[in-house]
Amino acid sequence: MERPLYINWIVDEEGITFEDGKPLKCYKLSYENDEKVFDDWALHIRKHYIEDDELIEDSTITGLSIEDYLREYIIPQKQDKFGPTARSNDISEILFSDLFEFVLNYEVPRCKQYNRSGKNESEHGTDIIAYKFHNEEKTPTKEDELVAIEVKAKLSLKEICGVIQNAAADSTKDEYRVAHTLNYYRKKLRNMGKVEESRYIERFQQKAELPYKISYVGAAISSRPEIENKIIAGIKESDLQLKVNQSIYYVHGADLMNLAHQIYERCTK
Repeated sequence: MERPLYINWIVDEEGITFEDGKPLKCYKLSYENDEKVFDDWALHIRKHYIEDDELIEDSTITGLSIEDYLREYIIPQKQDKFGPTARSNDISEILFSDLFEFVLNYEVPRCKQYNRSGKNESEHGTDIIAYKFHNEEKTPTKEDELVAIEVKAKLSLKEICGVIQNAAADSTKDEYRVAHTLNYYRKKLRNMGKVEESRYIERFQQKAELPYKISYVGAAISSRPEIENKIIAGIKESDLQLKVNQSIYYVHGADLMNLAHQIYERCTK
């Protein structure tokens, strides 16, 4: 995917620690009211659900305008029963996918939101898969990396501790979900016509024959405008009982649920 403009708003906050002084990988979404960036962000999100050519074809077949088709079948709506939750989950997963791809330089398959059974229904399995080949020609080596990322979002709350704890706890479950998610992604990418990406995923299904590095990330996000004194008060890293190959990433920003609604209202235009 092309690099969205809003990535410039994701600021690395160095020096943030847990209560016991252990460092936390922390980023602030320092955004402003910029119509151009909001529109670009909305288009970036919409393309996770449906591509332009398919959208035009589906709109023509149903006899609906593109805007009405997107509202009815594709984009979670604020007034839907589970619409706000779907918006919160999806925009958070896409944000962390963007963080790992455009900031941390991993490759991240984009297929989870595409063609799902209901516009407000999330797929099961690991939330995000990111990978990195050690060799430029992408031939397998034991230095290749796979990252399984579990996202927990509380965009309507300023809470930090709970969302981080939940992300840490759920990311341990990815040890059992990764294999199924890789297989699902490989097949879905192939069906989307992304054959080359599907083959890259296939490499990471061959861990026994072709070993690689694997790590697990608990990714948390909530609407905390600022972190006072650069300390996550109320939680120690030791409380999370992280394994050697497990880490936490936290993103925060002001009034993120309202921001999500602003972006999503532009997704149908």
